Amino acid sequence: MFKKVCNIISVVMLVVMTLLAGILMLPYLFGYQPLAVLSGSMQRSYPVGSIIFVKKVAPEEIKVGDAITFQLSGGMAATHRVVSIDTAKKQFVTKGDENNTNDSPISFEALIGRASPAAIPYLGYLSVEIKTPRGIMGVTGVVVLILLLLFLPEIVEAKPKEKDVIQESTDSKQ
Repeated sequence: MFKKVCNIISVVMLVVMTLLAGILMLPYLFGYQPLAVLSGSMQRSYPVGSIIFVKKVAPEEIKVGDAITFQLSGGMAATHRVVSIDTAKKQFVTKGDENNTNDSPISFEALIGRASPAAIPYLGYLSVEIKTPRGIMGVTGVVVLILLLLFLPEIVEAKPKEKDVIQESTDSKQ
């Protein structure tokens, strides 16, 4: 029974970890980059803590109304909606859905890509957290726990067998 419980728990944990890894890594195979939403400027479309998927596209493919992700000066990225495009100056004017004013013009070169309309709530918190030392320790701890759950039943069952063997050998000598 103990072995069955350990196996069930470890399988569930492996399935959950595999699903999360797949959600975070599989989009790369299709040209998408998953990014965490860290602010509420696009709350109606992309709730804070969500994961969005951004596909690299040429600036010429962007239309007014598209949500685009672009590089900010500090190395951070932002996702806002395009309100106008100045092709002569090669700039986008964007605005967060929740913001009252337009952003400063964004150069075509700062474009990372177009954000898909889909967002997965809460997974952004996890994707940000697993990149921290605490998150790495947590993932390592989960892996160690899975390994323990897989091997612990063998170890626990091995102990009584060894005692039985010692007892049997002692009994047979008498």
